[in-house]
Amino acid sequence: MRRRKRRIILITAILLAAIFLLGYMKFFNGSFIYVSTGMRKNEFFKVGDLKSDICEADILLSDARREYEKLFGADIWNEKIGDVTFDDYVKEQVKAKLERIYCMNLLAKEKGTVLSRTQKEGVANAVDTFYAGLSSDEISQYSITKDKLTSMFTSFAVAESLYSDITSGQNTEVSYDDARVIQIQYICTDNESDIKEAKKRIDNNEVFYVVARDYNPSEYERECRKGELDSAFEEAAYNLSTGEVSDIIKVQDKYYIIKCSSDNDKTKTEANKVAMENKKGLDYFNSVFEEYEQKHYVEVNEKIWNTRKTSTAKMFSVSFEDIYNQYLK
Repeated sequence: MRRRKRRIILITAILLAAIFLLGYMKFFNGSFIYVSTGMRKNEFFKVGDLKSDICEADILLSDARREYEKLFGADIWNEKIGDVTFDDYVKEQVKAKLERIYCMNLLAKEKGTVLSRTQKEGVANAVDTFYAGLSSDEISQYSITKDKLTSMFTSFAVAESLYSDITSGQNTEVSYDDARVIQIQYICTDNESDIKEAKKRIDNNEVFYVVARDYNPSEYERECRKGELDSAFEEAAYNLSTGEVSDIIKVQDKYYIIKCSSDNDKTKTEANKVAMENKKGLDYFNSVFEEYEQKHYVEVNEKIWNTRKTSTAKMFSVSFEDIYNQYLK
């Protein structure tokens, strides 16, 4: 049972990391219709009159492999998300991300969204830095040129500008109270007699976490965000001030006592506020963009794509994400 629980926790952590690592531009995973046709040697896909070179996918696969192996080790690629290996899951996310970027560029052309002079300078600096960081073997083996890098950095910057244009007039503000992250310790039992005994020990001034470990030794503390927990548990936890202990709470078939270790972890609250506001912006963007996106076919060069795997992707000497964030964020 514990092994199964650890596996569930690991998979959850992996999925959250996937969202974070592949979502650094705020948007990915669009809805597209995939059509395989004959394409030129290094063309990965085309949508409308825009074409993506396979080196762009190679660059993003490099970033993904480096970051996931740093977090979880090289064995991560054998894990599964449902019936799909994590290797294939990340590979498909990379493809979906690039497809969305290019579809956004189509809409940007229609709307007349262009880069500012500062952004163009950022693209030029990013290209020079990325290219200078590659080895001669990486450049030749993966057919990377400054023109291809300019197209890639520009596409991502244009997509972000479009995102900002579409969402700029929307109210995405989240209150600090709604974003508040708290830290708690808790005692959990399966029956009322045990929780009453635990309550007596707490009332007799025994240390809370010592009592908690007697009833739920492996899990007795956590951080909480609103909307993650059963409403009765959440209400009791969020009504506590730092150091306060709740009465006995029944949630479904379990009994709990909660102690608030911190009623506002300010650093995590601020980060959660930003994440919640970003999500509100993304939800609005998707509501506007997805209808447009679904009208466009993406023609994928399956022959060349089938030769790629995340687990064996070349890890380039430089990171696209790092350099993009350095010059264009």
